Amino acid sequence: MKDNRHFYRELKVLETFSEAVEADLHHALPDDWWVVVADVVDSTSAIEAGNYKKVNTVGAACIAAVINVDRDIDIPFVFGGDGATFAIPDCTVQQVIKALRGAQRLSRDSFGLDLRVGLVSVSDLAKEKLPVNLAKIRLSPHLSYASFSGSGWEQVERRIKANISPSVIMVHVDEGLAEASFEGFECRWQGVPSFNGHKLSLLIAAMSDDAGANYKIYQEIFNKIYGIYGDVADYHPLRSRFMQLTLNPKLLSHEWRVRSIYLGLWSKLGYIAKTVFQNLAGKYLFSRNLDTEAVKWSRYRAELVENTDFRKFDGMLRMVIDSSDAQTSALEDFLKAKYQSQQLVYGMHKSREALVTCLIQSYTGNHFHFVDGSDGGYAMAARVLKQQLAASIK
Repeated sequence: MKDNRHFYRELKVLETFSEAVEADLHHALPDDWWVVVADVVDSTSAIEAGNYKKVNTVGAACIAAVINVDRDIDIPFVFGGDGATFAIPDCTVQQVIKALRGAQRLSRDSFGLDLRVGLVSVSDLAKEKLPVNLAKIRLSPHLSYASFSGSGWEQVERRIKANISPSVIMVHVDEGLAEASFEGFECRWQGVPSFNGHKLSLLIAAMSDDAGANYKIYQEIFNKIYGIYGDVADYHPLRSRFMQLTLNPKLLSHEWRVRSIYLGLWSKLGYIAKTVFQNLAGKYLFSRNLDTEAVKWSRYRAELVENTDFRKFDGMLRMVIDSSDAQTSALEDFLKAKYQSQQLVYGMHKSREALVTCLIQSYTGNHFHFVDGSDGGYAMAARVLKQQLAASIK
């Protein structure tokens, strides 16, 4: 049997984001892979209680736990704000389950949140003719990231949340070893303020059964966004000159809780002291554009902006963009008309700033950054989208 562990690594990289929504360019996952979904239970209530940063942190930390299982294997994932979806090869399943139990323990003990985790084999989905496809998209000169398509992804998420299928393996923190490495997880930036009015978290799902028709709808959306906002640089939620390291202990505490979970008291205190010192040094080096052997400070913030997942596709279009009230109104008028003609469903949520959470393998190019709205942007937008979806099914 063919060894498919490097299936994702060996995929051809697509060069433009518009190709992310073109299903014909996606590839079927091998039968010996698995789909994994992790999400914070009742994240909406946690966000409404003001715990959006905790939710965001847990969602990103579980990604760190999974990709650290075996750094020699490239794991495709999509961050959803309150969790993540992965595809993993069979050879990693037991280690990934152990790591995700570790993420569940972190979520429960450090943040008071319940992280739900489940997985389904691609071979089981194939028997039901539920496709799970993906592509690899160029993010920047340094990195690529995954795009998902096919009804199987959504079905897995639905089944895990409802725990209604015998094919679902649910992961529970107290049912085995719970050990995870969160190496590379960082959360050291201030929130990024809006430049034009607000940060708009946007979810859009085309509703046709025909992939070609859906592709045309997404292209119409891209064209409309260009007509309203201009080039990507005009609506990107981050700007390098606005990226500021934080010295706020409350903001830094999220990284500290993740990275020091296995440390004793003195080591925990040492970690937070080291982080504050590193951010002080970083502020100085940024202000003078000085480079060191470890970090090219003069270009790191520009790389950060490039390496950001502010737009992605996992069966629906997900974006965080900088917008004015007039621009958001124009976009919503367009989307509302498409919704009323049953071509799509959508959700949007305005936030005052963007949150940035990071996965660092190196400070010279190989660093990946997750963006969400500051008060649970994606999760709150998803609530609106689900309401539209429920209404359209009736």
